[in-house]
Amino acid sequence: TGFNPIVELAKETGTPLHQWKESTLLIDGEGSLLAQSEANEALKQVWEILEEAMEHSKISSEQIDSAASLYTFFEAWCDRALQSGRMTGRQVELVLGMSQMWGAYVEDCFIPTNYKKIMALISAIPLARAHIQFNTTMTSIEASTGGEHSVGVTTSDGKKQYFDGVVVTAPLGWLKQHKECVRQLHPRIASAIDSISFGRLEKVLVEFPKAFWESAGIGAENGSNDNISFIHWLSPSYTTQSNPRQWRLECVSFHAFPQPYRRNILLFYTFGDCSSHVTASIYGLQGAARHQWLQEFFEPYYSRLPGYTTGCAPLRLLATEWCNDDLAGNGSYSNFQVDMTDAAHDVEAIRHGMPDQHIYFAGEHTAPFDGLGTVAGAYTSGEKVARRIVEGRQPANATVV
Repeated sequence: TGFNPIVELAKETGTPLHQWKESTLLIDGEGSLLAQSEANEALKQVWEILEEAMEHSKISSEQIDSAASLYTFFEAWCDRALQSGRMTGRQVELVLGMSQMWGAYVEDCFIPTNYKKIMALISAIPLARAHIQFNTTMTSIEASTGGEHSVGVTTSDGKKQYFDGVVVTAPLGWLKQHKECVRQLHPRIASAIDSISFGRLEKVLVEFPKAFWESAGIGAENGSNDNISFIHWLSPSYTTQSNPRQWRLECVSFHAFPQPYRRNILLFYTFGDCSSHVTASIYGLQGAARHQWLQEFFEPYYSRLPGYTTGCAPLRLLATEWCNDDLAGNGSYSNFQVDMTDAAHDVEAIRHGMPDQHIYFAGEHTAPFDGLGTVAGAYTSGEKVARRIVEGRQPANATVV
């Protein structure tokens, strides 16, 4: 997907990177494991259709109906393939089922350890030169008329401080709930903040005593020695109590990492109403009660993987709760749902900010279009706005490096 600053920082700091391989397990709506060759072929087809959809979006964005979705593109594509005999009804069912998976579109490098070295590098200058106020919440930003130190920031401790300029890096979800905190917010930016949708991605890590899903014969079916990377569960009919709305689930396997990073862990991704249900149910739960709820919710899925026995019960479960985090905006990051009519210009409006008032915005929701919703995009947006501020304070013939 082009230049990725996080990948470059990982290389610079010696942080390991992992590239997922298309080695997939797929469990159908009845809870049965499909042949891996069938699952891999469906995933390959999903990627091919997705690439066509992206190209179509680039070429014909002005003509695409705002009510159309990526899924409707998949439906139309599969219908044509079915009518022409290039796909069977069974193949269409699998491709359409997998097309609704968030993780089906995971392509970028994955860091199998953590961001510790990267964070140490990029935070070195701020920690050394900046005055960082922890445990302090911004309550309002207001620009006065001209001059230096013209932007006032009021914080939760009641203090008001003045700066030459302010960069607002609050998540989009927080901005949606607190637009009034930016006084005299430009109406076009306010409209854009309301218009861009905000996702509810959550993650649940489940650690097992062993990677039972790597049972003999699964990876070798197609003559491959690759460990399983992705696991998808289509809409389950077998979870009438815990999941009556039949939310699809998916995960990636940390056992696919090379040594010494390999772990017996499945990382589940949930999104939308499923995320809201999980985070609302575990809110306030601690210890054994939290473990029990998570285990009971996810057990119907991982127990249908090959090699599972009662001795494979999870050792630990760790769940994010972005939906319960007010400072995170009670969600994850921006996305673009149906019925949006001016998404590109909405992003550009927030990205432009209010330079005349010396108030700017940065974050994944202001990133270049190919970086929206990503860590790399958030990092790039910060660099770009910083460059704008520096260039705005330099003589006309000066060069910023």
